[in-house]
Amino acid sequence: MSRETAHRAGDSAMGSGVLSRAAAFVYWHLVVGVLMCVAELPVVALLFFLGRTAANAALVPLCLIPLAPVLSAGIFAMRARAGSADLAPAREFLRGLRLGWADSLRAWAVPMVVLAVVAGAIVALRPAGLPGAYAGVLVGIGVIVTIWGVNALVIATVFSFRWRDTARLAVYFLGRRWAVSLGTLALLIVAAGLVLVTSEAALWLFQVVWISFLVVIARPLVAAVTEQFTAG
Repeated sequence: MSRETAHRAGDSAMGSGVLSRAAAFVYWHLVVGVLMCVAELPVVALLFFLGRTAANAALVPLCLIPLAPVLSAGIFAMRARAGSADLAPAREFLRGLRLGWADSLRAWAVPMVVLAVVAGAIVALRPAGLPGAYAGVLVGIGVIVTIWGVNALVIATVFSFRWRDTARLAVYFLGRRWAVSLGTLALLIVAAGLVLVTSEAALWLFQVVWISFLVVIARPLVAAVTEQFTAG
């Protein structure tokens, strides 16, 4: 075989490898995204009928509680993609759903309940005649609680701790891994902006992309928990 022929064969194999990896990447995201959307249909329907009214603001976080197992399974499946030699995203998603549904619900429920209280307090500010500055404070608290909830969900997905330990670790790493917190905040801003510019449907349809970025951003958090709080 001549050098030119070998070079062409190498380029062809490289191109085929790149295309194969790209196809696998798209396929994995597509399957996990479809599974998440289908699993969330009851909650999406409930939110649709709930409507965008201030009076229902406190109910929205409570309606999001049942999403915890689906979000956890999505995180599990996207984490598994990097280390999996098989194209089996559905299997990994269902495995994550089976292993993490209880832990994820416990980890996600409390932050969502607190967020519901905060949302209710924001809505009640104007009827109570309180200064608008309180709204800014409450929004800040709501953002911190949401990041705490996301941290707790990631930890509950990857590890099997008691609920109170998961909650404590999620709070502990808010400041200890500030880069992760800032990254999560950026993702939350992007999600809120997408909803404002388009609709909730866009976020629902493309949530797997959001989850994929979250998995990357949360790697230092997972590594720190592994190093400091697990044996071996």
